[in-house]
Amino acid sequence: MELADSESLSREPLHPYTQALMSAVLIPDPAIKRERIVLEGEVPSPLNPPSGCVFRTRCIHAMDICSNQVPTWKEVKIGHFTACHLYS
Repeated sequence: MELADSESLSREPLHPYTQALMSAVLIPDPAIKRERIVLEGEVPSPLNPPSGCVFRTRCIHAMDICSNQVPTWKEVKIGHFTACHLYS
């Protein structure tokens, strides 16, 4: 869903799935708080994935286009790619 160097990815995740994953990473300093993104809905079956974006059934930003078209990779920032209709 997203491709970037580790620093860019951890500093500014762009795709909603990456944002949820990064929110689950523990921070070694207990004084630093981060809002946890908890994904709702059921995990899609890999044998019968949903049409369009495979993450759309759990994405809080899902739009009509997400159910109809598979998102293509886009370079949103230099060296930072994502496959998400939010960045069309």
